[in-house]
Amino acid sequence: MTSLKSFLILFILTMGLFSFFGCGDKSKKTDNLPITELDTISFYDLSKRAYDYLNKQQDTCNSVYKIGTYQNWYYDQLTGELTFSDNGIKKLIIDYEEVGSVSEVTNTFLWAWGNPHLEEKIKSEIVRVKEYGQKRKFEKLINPKWTADQYDGWEMTAIASYLLKSKGAYRVPTSNDKLFSFMIFKNIRWADTTHLN
Repeated sequence: MTSLKSFLILFILTMGLFSFFGCGDKSKKTDNLPITELDTISFYDLSKRAYDYLNKQQDTCNSVYKIGTYQNWYYDQLTGELTFSDNGIKKLIIDYEEVGSVSEVTNTFLWAWGNPHLEEKIKSEIVRVKEYGQKRKFEKLINPKWTADQYDGWEMTAIASYLLKSKGAYRVPTSNDKLFSFMIFKNIRWADTTHLN
């Protein structure tokens, strides 16, 4: 009986050590994660799928929230909100994530994650697009700044929208109409219309 008890204690200690030092079944870690379409999709097909996704989201934004019909818009990096209003009354508030910007002066696209002039609040999630680009070796998703036009800005916005599952997107010009910021919608809500802007 004593030898059986000693054997059981030794067995339990041995199994505990194997578990503690990770000598058990490692297939429960990342080795057996399923390969998804995003792991094998070409950049061209990713872009096409992303445009399809964003177009559906934009259709919803236009039909439900009437984006594009409001008199004014205003965005605030500190709050991360894009606000639409009519006659000084807030109608719609959108929590947004900055994707990047296109300069028509330098003909370049600059990712938000590579722009030190943006508040962290509005570029906290866009780095996931870069990480995906690194995994897939998609240069346009990895390089912070590259030669581009507004079509490229919309393509990067569509891809970011698809990968981050946004609810829509918007492009805003700066005061000189030579720099355009692209943003995606994280959350959309109606404003309390009893308060003035």
